[in-house]
Amino acid sequence: MTRTVNFIVVIVALLVSAAASQTAAGSGKRSAQKSPGNSKTSSTAADKLIAVKVTGTERYTEKEILPASGLQLGQSVGEGDFKEAARLLGDTGLFSDVVYSYSYSGAGTKLELQLTDVEASKLVPAHFENLVWFTDAELLSELQKRVPLFKGLVPVAGTLPDRISDALQALLGERLLPGHMDYLRESKQEGGDLTGIAYRVTDVDILIQGCEFPGASLEQTALLTAAARKLIGAVYSRSSLAVVAPIDLLPVYLQRGYLKASFGASSARVVKDLLSGEQGPTEVQVDAVLPVTPGKVYATSDVVWKGNSAVKIEEMQGLIHMPAGEPANAVRLMSDLENVHKLYRSHGYMAARVTPGAAIDDEKSAVHYDLIISEGDQYKMGELEIVGLDTQAKSHLENAWTLREGEPYNADYAKKFLADTDRLLPDGVAWAVSIHEAVNEKDKTVDVTIRFQVK
Repeated sequence: MTRTVNFIVVIVALLVSAAASQTAAGSGKRSAQKSPGNSKTSSTAADKLIAVKVTGTERYTEKEILPASGLQLGQSVGEGDFKEAARLLGDTGLFSDVVYSYSYSGAGTKLELQLTDVEASKLVPAHFENLVWFTDAELLSELQKRVPLFKGLVPVAGTLPDRISDALQALLGERLLPGHMDYLRESKQEGGDLTGIAYRVTDVDILIQGCEFPGASLEQTALLTAAARKLIGAVYSRSSLAVVAPIDLLPVYLQRGYLKASFGASSARVVKDLLSGEQGPTEVQVDAVLPVTPGKVYATSDVVWKGNSAVKIEEMQGLIHMPAGEPANAVRLMSDLENVHKLYRSHGYMAARVTPGAAIDDEKSAVHYDLIISEGDQYKMGELEIVGLDTQAKSHLENAWTLREGEPYNADYAKKFLADTDRLLPDGVAWAVSIHEAVNEKDKTVDVTIRFQVK
């Protein structure tokens, strides 16, 4: 992105009355007679920065802008200092325009900075992946001292991300902590818009020794601890835990009716620092802290099927285990719906989908489910190909295959066929068998390839 920073200098000349000028001139002559250095003293006073006024920005105050500009009240300044201040502010990436003007008098110099904030769309949140020695509040406090313009958001372009990294590195050094700071620009897909900037400590192994779950009951903690066993010994990273929590930990709640349970951003508590020096990298052991909000338990009120015509409700009803009045087991429901999907595939509906719509009644702590079915087209059996057998064995299997071309396809047939025809294979050979279905959306057929390979 190309950013234009405008520098406008307005020198306001101060006009004084003729009488005042004559008086000043007289004073000057008398001063010159007493001390040649008084003229220099007057000039220095005029160059002294006595005030900075900031306009235009809605995000920052004068108190925050002044240190970020590199200027200090009371210092001697000139136009070069103002240009440098404007450059520093513009280079951060936080402003699309920086305009300055100044005026001077015998009392000193006054500076006005007119700033235009960059659009909000060009700011992304900063994430701190593994600075386990600090809380988020401590990091924010330290960074605001060192990088006054940082408030949690970072521009997608400019020098501010580097300034934050440098400040964090300095903080590590001051606290005699290991590692080096690095940061990564995040996006949901390669080449996509940036979604954040993640700061992390490198050159140090930060390993999970245990897990804590604030907000969980004793019973829930035991279940969560068991579900989190594979995290022990893993590298601590906030983003990694944000992925693990909904996959491995949230089901502990969902299968018990806690349909609104959620995990917050993780943190870590340092348990032990192992400084191995020349023997290897520094190792830090931590307890990962994953706060959880369980919410309330919801019971199933009823389950209603919608959109089915090819398969009767009676065939599907027995596949769903959501008894009314019992805690809604959302994990079991998804498993049951996969079985419904398999049932549809056995009837040739290869593109069928079942979408659960949950209507939660907080007052009654109940949930109603609409199971919405999109059946799609029925697919027919296409061509059969058997690969890896001799001619005779292949012929025997082809003759035993009874699902003919043009008949409704049955996705269960091939596995059952292999179990029933095992006797037709050559004796004394251990086979690795794979089944591949080629779904042809254009002509609504499924070609089946069964491949045999000697183990």
